[in-house]
Amino acid sequence: MAALQFSSPDCGLLAQLTEQEWRSTLRFCDRAQLTLPLALYQRDRLPDEIRARTDRNLAGNTERWQRVQDAYRDIAGPFESAGIDAVVLKGFSHCPGFIHNPRWRPQYDIDLLLAKEQLLRARDLVQSRGYEPLRASNGRVDHLPTMIRKNGWQWRGDLFDPDIPVALELHFQLWDQRTEQFEPAGLDQFWERRERCVLEGLSFTALHPVDAVGYASLHLLRHLLRGDGKPFHAYELASFLHKTSDSDAFWSTWQEWHDPSLRQLQAICFRLAQRWFGCRLHLAASEQIGLLPPEVNRWFELCAFSPLMHLVRPNKDELWLHWGLIESRGARWSMLHRRLLPPVPQGPVDAVHLPASEITWRIDVRRKWRYVRYAASRVAHHMATLPGVAIGAAKWFAGLGSE
Repeated sequence: MAALQFSSPDCGLLAQLTEQEWRSTLRFCDRAQLTLPLALYQRDRLPDEIRARTDRNLAGNTERWQRVQDAYRDIAGPFESAGIDAVVLKGFSHCPGFIHNPRWRPQYDIDLLLAKEQLLRARDLVQSRGYEPLRASNGRVDHLPTMIRKNGWQWRGDLFDPDIPVALELHFQLWDQRTEQFEPAGLDQFWERRERCVLEGLSFTALHPVDAVGYASLHLLRHLLRGDGKPFHAYELASFLHKTSDSDAFWSTWQEWHDPSLRQLQAICFRLAQRWFGCRLHLAASEQIGLLPPEVNRWFELCAFSPLMHLVRPNKDELWLHWGLIESRGARWSMLHRRLLPPVPQGPVDAVHLPASEITWRIDVRRKWRYVRYAASRVAHHMATLPGVAIGAAKWFAGLGSE
């Protein structure tokens, strides 16, 4: 993490890593989706074995960018013919504002925001192109069930395999108030400010850059509060903040367009991005961080690095940040119940890209067994976090009582 700082990177610790520690570091980077930034900016400091592996990852992701373009064009044309307007969220729409080159950003699906009245028509059109729902929705998302093409691909242990099929997610909202128990104002205006963009000859509709940083922050916050945040989301937000730290025009528009409730949630993510990756901030962003409520500031004092440590040692310290953002006592306890006693995850988790005609009895037995193992591992994961939750609760509520 010190080596990936934007303002003052410190690479001294990398030189001290043993061969085994390098392998552990790479496993962490894979889980955090930070392998490509490490490969790009610290390549000369990587051992030969690690450098060779990350070079392959960059090559695979370069090829994957072409696959993503092909997948987008395959549905963009029919959408346009049918009069369906779709806004690309995240992914390649973050280039070059957040990440300079789309080949440097891992992308496994294409997220599209649609008007609600066009959502089902878009789904039917996507299905006519060979996509099928991965699994039924659990009702706690802001998009329809993820859709994939069952083309026979199977997992081969390579996160950067260019052959991984590109999935589609059709979004009908930008924030899931029902799950998070709170909602910022003004999100409906994002659709009205959408704009056409071109990236390397690929034409698409995207959020206005001011709204893109708003949605990127909400996306990071949502996953953070649900315990599955990816440090890469904070990294690319830090990159954007660093690049725009001198842009008075951008931040003046940001203050004008975004409601205070939305700016406050973004400020949480700005502070996290700066704490983890040492980016510069415009005065407007810094001032908004200064307006964060005491409970949020206290969470940063106690738990700022807990989401990173979660990748090494599971914890649920994000519960207390979520607690501080919810005003209703009943909603707070509802959130704790959902997070501490989550529903059994839905399956399958294996052979999901195989069509039914190719599912032999052996594959069926294997995938059922792997689902049982996966479900058991999730139960074990949640059980293992309970002692830490109890300790965290004691610290959190003891501190509240002393204030």
